[in-house]
Amino acid sequence: MTALKNQLSILPSRSDLFYFLVGMICTAGVWATAPVDVIWGQTHPDQKSPTQVEGDVRGGKVLFTRHCVTCHGPKGQGDGLQIAGATVADLSSPATQRKLNVDLLTTIHEGRPSRVMPSWEYRLSQEQTRDVLAYIRTLRRK
Repeated sequence: MTALKNQLSILPSRSDLFYFLVGMICTAGVWATAPVDVIWGQTHPDQKSPTQVEGDVRGGKVLFTRHCVTCHGPKGQGDGLQIAGATVADLSSPATQRKLNVDLLTTIHEGRPSRVMPSWEYRLSQEQTRDVLAYIRTLRRK
């Protein structure tokens, strides 16, 4: 009987298991979100505004003119070519300009199939995507 009590004493208590599981869940949540931030170079979001972009605005304008003007229009107001049933985002609107960089970068990268926006994942590098976003940030309405 004493041998059994000695073996049971090394098992963790219920509260120890509870705190262990809570810690694992919290760690998994942080780990699961880290790759998105790391991919887009925002490992320290509190050091800069989540709407400031490190990118080449001039290069972004060239890419925007080449790839985005058709649908979004020359000023990004969603007044380009009208596609039946498609809602094109107004990139100069306050609602779009308030969005976080990581959200806009993800949209450019993955597209919005439900809104007819193609994915640019295989056509633009990460650097080019940041350049396009840097240009989009200049389109805000004044």
